[in-house]
Amino acid sequence: MNKKLLVLALVGAFSAPAMADVTINGTINMGPQIGTSTDATAVGQSNAVAASNGGQGFSTNGLTSNNSNVNLNSTEDIGDGNKVVFNAQLDFSNTGSTVHDTAGTLRQRNTFLGFEGNWGSLRMGINEHIYERYMYASDTMDGAAGIGGNLQMLGTPGYGNVFQVGTTGCGPASGCAGFYRRTGQSIWYDSPDINGFTFGIVQSLNAYQAASNGTKPTATSMGVQFKPADMPFFINAAFERHKDFFGLNQITGVAGATSSTDTGLQIGGGATFGDLSIYARYEQLKYKSDGLVASVNEYKRNATWLGLKYALSTGYATVQVGMAGDGTVSCGAGFVGACNANSSGATMITGGYGHNLSKQTTLLFYGSITNNDSLASYVNIGSPGVGPGSDGRSFAILVRHAF
Repeated sequence: MNKKLLVLALVGAFSAPAMADVTINGTINMGPQIGTSTDATAVGQSNAVAASNGGQGFSTNGLTSNNSNVNLNSTEDIGDGNKVVFNAQLDFSNTGSTVHDTAGTLRQRNTFLGFEGNWGSLRMGINEHIYERYMYASDTMDGAAGIGGNLQMLGTPGYGNVFQVGTTGCGPASGCAGFYRRTGQSIWYDSPDINGFTFGIVQSLNAYQAASNGTKPTATSMGVQFKPADMPFFINAAFERHKDFFGLNQITGVAGATSSTDTGLQIGGGATFGDLSIYARYEQLKYKSDGLVASVNEYKRNATWLGLKYALSTGYATVQVGMAGDGTVSCGAGFVGACNANSSGATMITGGYGHNLSKQTTLLFYGSITNNDSLASYVNIGSPGVGPGSDGRSFAILVRHAF
């Protein structure tokens, strides 16, 4: 064989096939914070849900790193307008902080493989459910899970519950009450834009059953949105159902239910008038457990969230107000005591200023105040939690760098 032909043959044999490009991007968001809490309610007061045992307030300072993540994503055209899509996301939000998870560890966030085309997209893996995505849409702070974000009041009934993201461990012994949900083992469909309308549905699979006779925790999330391309407003609504998550267990601390059905319903939207944007959202959470005789077997609470954001030549200014009402309860025939959830509401006020240092970097000044009623314990990120009735205050200066 001709030597030149031999060389070409060897090169062809060992050359890698053409591969789809991989893109790396993300956001790192970190800075110092200070938080304080007031004393919890004096021992002796209670309702059907909460006892008032708590501690003395104190203050802390440290680093917070809200909404920090790195993405690896790839898209391949497979013809006829269809593509294969892949994304892997690592969460760095706990770097220097113990807010989200054990300090020093990484978590997977939006990690999936799927297909998309003119018909929409079908994906499988881990991602924000539609219910959570719509809550983000009405939050004016940089990352709804951080200081001042609405996920401290929406998607949670309070009672110290915040940022439950997984389904492992959701069962009769220890329930999961949160609707901030990034559950794995899920398949979801998102529609294309149809004259401003989009919709989607998510179903988590039964991969969390712990025993042959165990419960089968699953979640279903769905929503619809109208966001016309040439109009400065949007409106959306979402519904999510948790089967056998036993959220009431986490609210009351009472185990023993045989099954449960928890639901979340929200409607909200926003509009922009020149430099001013206005957002509003209403939510109802409902928890129901079967098989409880001498305990609370149903809990419901409503909440409202309002936000304003004003665009400035140097960045933006924002303020938000959240109001969670008292819960209402239903009790079993054998329940002894007053069947109510009085004094379980809270008010949250947040504000901030974002100053643009460059196209990629913003300096953020964020603060929040959470005023809990005497038997409420909504979490205020950055503030130490000491029990029902404790109010939280927090302030942070963050550097947000996108790449």
